[in-house]
Amino acid sequence: MFEWAKGNSFSPIITLYTNNITLNSHACIHFQQVRYCMIGIDKEKRVIAIKPIPTETIDNNQISFPHLHRVSLGRGYARISNKAVLSEIAELLGRKLEGIKCNAIFDTKEEMLVADLNEVILKKC
Repeated sequence: MFEWAKGNSFSPIITLYTNNITLNSHACIHFQQVRYCMIGIDKEKRVIAIKPIPTETIDNNQISFPHLHRVSLGRGYARISNKAVLSEIAELLGRKLEGIKCNAIFDTKEEMLVADLNEVILKKC
């Protein structure tokens, strides 16, 4: 029986670098209409979340500005830069972030992109 390989074309993937997080075209679909996001790290579960923040939420002062990260959109990708957050993720993974790819899912209930870092940790072994 065949085990079908998962393709990247329709899979949301984030790539972790020392200076930024890059979202592939499928992952950045949810960020096309926003300029900012929030990034959360659950160190216990080893999961990160990237939540797009609508402009009206910012305009209504519902989010504290220190928690916002700029989303830069390119053709078919989005980039979020924050060395401090990425240093925390590198420490959590116990390795340098040199283009580490992680599968992600968009949680429609919580409206955020979620990546489980455990698969990256297991690949290291």
